[in-house]
Amino acid sequence: MMMEKRSTPLWLLPNLLSIDAPLVAVAWLWMYAQASRIVYVEWASWLVLPAAVWCVYVVDRLLDGWRHPELRVSSPRHRFHWRFRWGLLVAVLVTSVVCVYHAFFVLPRGILSAGIVAMVACGFYFVMAFFRTKEVPYLKNFAAGMIFAMGVGIPINAVYSNVLVTDFNEVVYAFFNTGMVNALWNFGLMFLSTLYVVFVGSLEVWVFGLLCMMNITAIDLWEKAQDAESEELAYRSESTLTLGLVSLAGGALFFAGMVADEYAKSFFYAAMVGAALLQVVNHFRERLSMNALRVLADVSLLAPVLVFWAL
Repeated sequence: MMMEKRSTPLWLLPNLLSIDAPLVAVAWLWMYAQASRIVYVEWASWLVLPAAVWCVYVVDRLLDGWRHPELRVSSPRHRFHWRFRWGLLVAVLVTSVVCVYHAFFVLPRGILSAGIVAMVACGFYFVMAFFRTKEVPYLKNFAAGMIFAMGVGIPINAVYSNVLVTDFNEVVYAFFNTGMVNALWNFGLMFLSTLYVVFVGSLEVWVFGLLCMMNITAIDLWEKAQDAESEELAYRSESTLTLGLVSLAGGALFFAGMVADEYAKSFFYAAMVGAALLQVVNHFRERLSMNALRVLADVSLLAPVLVFWAL
């Protein structure tokens, strides 16, 4: 056991500890705020967003390890999470309590209401994750990418949208005073209006969500390509990923050149660079281990911060 612990390279630790995704969330929240000309983001958002993302990722990996015991052997990150599952569960519980406290007593009502909608969306994602197939789950990956992007967009788009986002207090009031039907009706309004506020008219959230989807899909395709005995299947997987990344990079470039204002251009350029870096990793994937590919996929989403800052 001690030899295994010492042999773990330092560059793999962020992935094993599930802190890579929270770092990506914070980085793109900063870029989105700058692109939207938001001078001040609620300080609690910088705490709650990465903490919530970390909790979701840890729970997701623990559920994977519980439902698919083979991952505890084949996947270092799942093996790590399963080995320290009780300590991680305690950490998730404590972190969740901190998030809930700040959501209800520190953050604005718009962020609270939208955050609850995001939690419900995560619940739908976990339900989808139970139906694991041998094929690449493009629909599940799309949902995961968009939920991740939604979390990044909420502190910017929902904070001043109390008129559009039905207050969660109205749902609670209806539940205790006018009945379950009215409570569900208010919740439905809150759900739909939150999606409207976060996604409608926000190309940045859509592009970032698609970039996250491609990141997740890339890892799925690389894993299947390495396990595939057929070279044709491996080539088809690489071609599918290349087509998606080239389309995403082209779309981001078009938005930067033809749609975005001078503040938002850098955001789309950053998304284009992220897609391009994923394609570079995809091109050299045969020379890299699966662990290295996972880490480089995360680096591809973090490195664009430098491009955004330079522009």
